[in-house]
Amino acid sequence: MAGFTDPPFRALCHEGGADVVVAEMVSAKAVCHRNAKTLQMLRSFPGERPVVWQIFGCDAGEMADAAAYIESLGEADGIDVNMGCPMPKITGPGAGAALLRDVDAVLRMLERIVRAVRLPVSIKMRTGWDSRCIVAPDVAQAAGAAGCAYVHVHGRTSKQLYEGKADLEVLARVKAASPVPVIGNGDVNSPEAALRMFRETGCDGVGIARGALGNPWIFSRIKSYFRTGHIDPEPTWQEKVAGAARHFRRALEFYSGDEHCYRGLKGHLVKYFTGHPGAAQLRKRIGTVNSNQEMARLIDEAASEDRGALAA
Repeated sequence: MAGFTDPPFRALCHEGGADVVVAEMVSAKAVCHRNAKTLQMLRSFPGERPVVWQIFGCDAGEMADAAAYIESLGEADGIDVNMGCPMPKITGPGAGAALLRDVDAVLRMLERIVRAVRLPVSIKMRTGWDSRCIVAPDVAQAAGAAGCAYVHVHGRTSKQLYEGKADLEVLARVKAASPVPVIGNGDVNSPEAALRMFRETGCDGVGIARGALGNPWIFSRIKSYFRTGHIDPEPTWQEKVAGAARHFRRALEFYSGDEHCYRGLKGHLVKYFTGHPGAAQLRKRIGTVNSNQEMARLIDEAASEDRGALAA
């Protein structure tokens, strides 16, 4: 998730029970050109390993070279090829989900990437470009033939963006066709949804994206449910605020007290501050924060308030 899955957030997800985390995608072209801003994104946070680095692009040579360079940095535990981003600025040049329009080209690209690195290579894809182009089962077979370790499938087409429901029937077809393990993704925002993904698709693992925003403990709640059969209660308001405070401290630490650190936290805090009476007021105030100090004060105020006494 571009703009969200930075090192502090990934470390928090690991603490919350995630087995593996995936970094926000980086441009293969930018990596090859050693773009300074992109290279800053190729850093990990203590406690977030194993971490998989995701690259996007449409030139097989650049993708292979970028993967090899990332491997040389020694901070990656895997390379993931983005074939799922539906945003026009990514698909327009032919990257992201646009790669799904040519399965043969996907095979050639993946073969080249796999040859370029020793790390396990995986792909993250949509079910297809649109409803007339459901190619995920074929792409999974191509990934296996190229030597990929696993495939990660979001149960929507590129044209759907995030509308409608994830198509678990297609994910089941991918699992049946794939020679490598399949990670199912889409609409997993609760322990019950994770169990449904497993039962209806037969997938080997579950990926969680938007469901973890403001909710890094979702992983441990799912694991507890699978282990005990009981669903742990949702985090209390105080637990959510404590999570937001911990996230902010981690960000300040990682970004060395950057005076603009608060900007990257706004989207996260909006998610932490949900589901309780009066939280809408706090979400509005987050948009007006203009410094780290203001953000710290807002979190402190949230911690001291009795949400039950506020109007919804």
